[in-house]
Amino acid sequence: MDSEIGLIIQLAGILLITLLLVFLTKSLKSTALRYWKYAWLSMGLALFSLYAAFEFPSIAKPFFTLYYLGEYAFAYLLIAGCRNYVSDEKITARSCLIFTAASVPAAVFLSFPSGGLDAVFNFHSFIMAAAFAVAFFAFRSPAKFSGDNCGWRVMKTALALLAIDFFHYTIIFSLRHTSYPQLLGKYLGFNSIIDLVLEILLGFGMVIVLLERVRQDVEESNRKLKHAHDKLEQLAHIDPLTAAFTRHAFYSFLQNHDKETGTVSGCVGVFDIDNLKPINDRFGHTVGDVAISRVAHAIRSLVRADDLIFRWGGDEFFVVMLGCNSEQSDQRLGELNELLKDIKLFGAAEEILIGVSFGFADFSDINDLEKSVKTADAEMYRAKQRNKCADKNAPGVLVRTMPTEISTTLH
Repeated sequence: MDSEIGLIIQLAGILLITLLLVFLTKSLKSTALRYWKYAWLSMGLALFSLYAAFEFPSIAKPFFTLYYLGEYAFAYLLIAGCRNYVSDEKITARSCLIFTAASVPAAVFLSFPSGGLDAVFNFHSFIMAAAFAVAFFAFRSPAKFSGDNCGWRVMKTALALLAIDFFHYTIIFSLRHTSYPQLLGKYLGFNSIIDLVLEILLGFGMVIVLLERVRQDVEESNRKLKHAHDKLEQLAHIDPLTAAFTRHAFYSFLQNHDKETGTVSGCVGVFDIDNLKPINDRFGHTVGDVAISRVAHAIRSLVRADDLIFRWGGDEFFVVMLGCNSEQSDQRLGELNELLKDIKLFGAAEEILIGVSFGFADFSDINDLEKSVKTADAEMYRAKQRNKCADKNAPGVLVRTMPTEISTTLH
């Protein structure tokens, strides 16, 4: 194959890779992509300059200089993109200065030997082989990214093959003037196509790598959104003050059990804190919140582990006890007010005792649960009225004055 035709084919392939990366930059915000885009633009400029050098031999040396500079810029930006993809490292002014100081003299030096490109291509190919090898080792496994990393493997393969390819050019062009020039000439007639295949493989790997990064970023965003959704769902179902379930959780409980087969029976208990309003009025809602929290804790200590405690309103709770009737539940929760007598709230200079009124109602089907809640609520209200009539000094009022030196911290 004529070397100039092969060069044109290679240049066309490079331009297609460049256009693909240019289009990707409109959708993807990636520093590595930007470096690789300019790398392929530099390669395209280099190949165009090489073609111009062949077409205009009288002024070939400046074009050869541009060719070498373009290829070295490609190598520099390729390595920079690999490093950025792995560690987010960016090009610095110092690295640009070092690259310029090294590449410009090398390009000028290689452009002016009398033997032309063939005389120095072994040196140039060695430089490129070393650059591809550096890119290969710089492009470490991105362990911080999940997934199969197919694109990473494709790029590593392409970089390894390109390093080998250019290193073998170093050997071939060093042997160009031996006793086998004719055989080597035929072999090198297809070198541009081989280079193009490997470069397309490299460009293809870059595209996959970048799309995999986008996929991983989307998956990470989805995980964060799911975590936020789960947290909001938990906040919607769990009361932050008492750690009891909320009214919203109760209706979710009903919906979930509607989908299940089999009979669900048990009882429900409704609990209301006595005289919470005087506590709030005298000591503030902070002390009132502590009272609500302590009542919830006391109820939880008496019910079974699988019983469900819901905070229905400000100071009202109800408990769903499956497989248990109201008589058994009343016996179990009958110790509640005795338990609360030993709990003191400190938020002022007085000691406060807490009392709770409650009532129970049975249900034989989950669909009757809301009706049973209303029945238990009515029982609770009757119990509250009895408590008020039986003892004017009901729980929840002040029973004795505490020494003023006691801390006002809530316990």
